[in-house]
Amino acid sequence: MQFGSENELEQMFQAHVSRIGNSKPGLQGEGLCHVMNETPQIKNYYKIHWSLELCKIMIAMLDRDKNGIMGWEEFKELQQCLVFWHQTFCQYDGNRSGFIEAHELFNVISKKFGYQLSQQSLTTLLQRYSKVMDDRRCLIAFDDFVACSVRLRAYTEAFRGRDRQSNNSFETGQTKFGYDDFIQCTMCL
Repeated sequence: MQFGSENELEQMFQAHVSRIGNSKPGLQGEGLCHVMNETPQIKNYYKIHWSLELCKIMIAMLDRDKNGIMGWEEFKELQQCLVFWHQTFCQYDGNRSGFIEAHELFNVISKKFGYQLSQQSLTTLLQRYSKVMDDRRCLIAFDDFVACSVRLRAYTEAFRGRDRQSNNSFETGQTKFGYDDFIQCTMCL
């Protein structure tokens, strides 16, 4: 973790929440974006600019009470996810270029994260989250890797929950979504 202790992280979080002055104790997208870009320990650890869109989807991923606010427990879980994703990214960035390549992303998704996706689904992810270079290599930057990881996790959790709900608490890999339910699951991210 980029902080000396969980207590230090919580103090930083509470200080930002107090400065913003929300009526609810927590951070919305703009507040999280400010924390991620202006806190030296976070900024120096990840070395990227956190976009408002990325901050909003990170909140949505952990927003179990659906209030649009990231509280302390959610923020702490986010930091744990980010540290794991950053370590994973660095582990698979074999040439230390600051990017992972297509085959490295595929290895992360299947081997490290354990998702069993078709080649077509992996190609779709690659098209969405990579930059194609002149030599036709596809490179994924860390912020795009985080966005991909957030969406994979959130969509998988939503799917698994509905799978268990419609199959007597068993996961079958099959479920049905009504259109409105599908929109709720996907548009929040």
